[in-house]
Amino acid sequence: MNDNSQPDLFAPILTSDALMGPLLLVARLLTTGTFVFYILNELAKIHPLGLVLGVAIAAQVLGIALVALGYKTRFAAILLAVCILATLLFFRGELGFHNFLVTIAEKVLAITGGFLFMFAYGPGPLSVDRLQGNDKPTGIANNSAVMGPLLLGGRMLTVFVFFFFGVSKILHTPEIKAYMVRHNAHVPTNLVYLAIVTQIVPPLLVLFGYKTRYGALALAGFCIIAPSLFHSDFGNPSEVEHFFLDFAITGGLLFMFAQGPGPLSVDARLGSARTASTKEALSVSA
Repeated sequence: MNDNSQPDLFAPILTSDALMGPLLLVARLLTTGTFVFYILNELAKIHPLGLVLGVAIAAQVLGIALVALGYKTRFAAILLAVCILATLLFFRGELGFHNFLVTIAEKVLAITGGFLFMFAYGPGPLSVDRLQGNDKPTGIANNSAVMGPLLLGGRMLTVFVFFFFGVSKILHTPEIKAYMVRHNAHVPTNLVYLAIVTQIVPPLLVLFGYKTRYGALALAGFCIIAPSLFHSDFGNPSEVEHFFLDFAITGGLLFMFAQGPGPLSVDARLGSARTASTKEALSVSA
């Protein structure tokens, strides 16, 4: 399932545990920031937690600890994916199903897509799972017939938010420029056009699984730069939430960058064709 065998610009990084270990450790930690925010936000409220909320917080704490350590990581990835979806559905009722296409909902879907990649590929070299030899895919995670559609779904969930807001920027460019001025007047508003390109082209690469690592890396960079410029008012809980949501998406994109798009992708098809061509050439020369 791992596409690291494909020769590309990033091969020196992808084939080095010394580099991949820290990269995927950072990716794992980034995915947990949103949950830390939600837990602290709930604990700060003056009200009895109740059984349901208490169980939800305990599940998130467990997931955070397991993902950070890289222990039972596949279980933890699914646990946190369920937790963040449940938070959206049951604890963010003010969003309403009639207005589902809102920023937080779309970002939650993107984070869920990243957790599917963590589930498929495991935590990476710097993890307890690797030390114990338990990071190899087994069961469902070792079944390409299942993982292909699952990772395709993960890519679709990840890029939806980018497509939606890329198109929104095209349709409402003056309003977006005004938003940029309100949130950070020092940023040139013409950068909106670069944002549009970034939110349309790299997501297409990720969606089709072609040059996926380039697309994932571009989107990861966008998810770091955009909140740093426009969601850095840490006195505003809403801005803090968006900040951590964006960085959690970055974590999932780093997993995609490190491990590739999965079996149902143009990259995988091209990699298989190159392998077959190489074997044929070797057999002829022999």
